[in-house]
Order: sequence, then structure tokens, then C-alpha cells
Amino acid sequence: MKEKILIWEKLVYNALIKQVCQLRGEENMLTTILFDLDGTVTNSLPLIKQTYAKVFKEMGLNWGNDDVMRLIGLPLKEIGRQFAGELRVEEFFDRYQYFYRREHNRCMEVYPGTEELLNQLGKQFTLAIVTSKSKVGTEMTLDFLKLKNKFSVVITADDVEKHKPDPEPVEKALASLDAHPDEAVFIGDSPFDIVSGNNAGVTTIAVSWGMADAAELNTHLPNYLVSSREQLSVVIEKIAQEGALPQRVSKK
Repeated sequence: MKEKILIWEKLVYNALIKQVCQLRGEENMLTTILFDLDGTVTNSLPLIKQTYAKVFKEMGLNWGNDDVMRLIGLPLKEIGRQFAGELRVEEFFDRYQYFYRREHNRCMEVYPGTEELLNQLGKQFTLAIVTSKSKVGTEMTLDFLKLKNKFSVVITADDVEKHKPDPEPVEKALASLDAHPDEAVFIGDSPFDIVSGNNAGVTTIAVSWGMADAAELNTHLPNYLVSSREQLSVVIEKIAQEGALPQRVSKK
């Protein structure tokens, strides 16, 4: 109950601030920060990689690390269809869930400095999660890491019809928070995150400590690209102060 009251107070506060800015003629004030989960907030990629390797071995599928890991950010069943086929997708899903849950609490962790950053940002902005992870898997991670109360809204693969890179997950998070794209940023580590955010019209911040490297992320034209939590904090402060949508990172 206390968590719900705090979330409600933050939403009311942001609504009041938005009205004040509109009266002053100020636009594009940052109120909302959306985060991807795996590879952005949580250092879960080693667990994901070893889980896929076990599933592929158990099912007799050809394991190609790069082929699989480049798809991280898509829903699990979509990845299963690509490698196991429609007839075995449920088996793929069930095996993955079994191995993942068995090792989850031993392997799951938050990236160093991320919890402190969330605490800092939570004092100024409304925070939300937008992930292609299942609702069960997302809640397991947020509960285990004691992060759930830091986010006002959590959008998972089970909450939308279309998934990243479609803009629907980002748009649903914004609608749930009564936020406009001009006042929101989306932070993610995969091309799917950046394309989804760009298509939704929010400012996108790519982080290079997760699934994709800086060169690959740049090809999808994020507004910003950062390589550390310190840089991320500086960029968010810059956006909050300037309030204007920046030029996207140019392709090289």
C-alpha cells in the first residue's frame, strides 16, 4: 500500500509540474524515464547465454552464440520459433523457463552503480520498465533484486500485442503514466530498444555495457550513446536542463 501511495504521489507531482511548465510556455520538460531490464538495469546476459546453451543442447539444436544473442530483446517464444520451429516452440519455452528459474537467484545481479542511479533519478522523475521479458520472469527478477518499488509502471511481453522494435511497449508505458513522448527518454542496450523508442518519438539513450556494442547501436541512431552509469547520469541531467530533443547519433 505504501508503494502505491508513493507512486500516486509521483504521478500527481509530475502532472502539476507539467501544468506549471505549460502555463510558463516551457515545453519538452523531462518527467519520465523508461528502462529496458536485461542488459540495461540487470547484468543478466551471462545467465541468459548459459540458459540458451543448455536448451539448445537438450533439444539437439545447433548452437550459434552470435546468432542467438543478437536476438536478445525479442520475446522468448519469438526466438524459440526461429530456432526450434513452431511445432517445438512450447518445448523450447518450457525448457528455457526451467533452467532460467533454477539458476536465477545464483546468477542474477544489478550492474554496479545502477541501484544508486535509480535512487537518484527516482527523486526527480517517474521511472518505468519496458521489457520483452515475460511478466513472471520480470517480477521474479525485480522481486529478487528488491527493485520493484523503484518503478511506477512495468510493461512486459505479456502486456502488449506487438513487441520491440514496434513502438507499442513504449507507447503503452507512456499512456499508463499519462506522459507525452516529448517528456520521456528510453534507455536500452539493444537495437530493438532504440528502434522501439525512436518509433515512439521519445529521446533514446543507448548503453554499450549490455548486449550490443557501440558500433552496432550507432547504426540505429540513438539520440545519445553512453558507456557508463556516470555518463548516463550526466546525459539525463543535460536533457532535463535543455529540454529539447537532440540530434540523433550519426551513422559512421
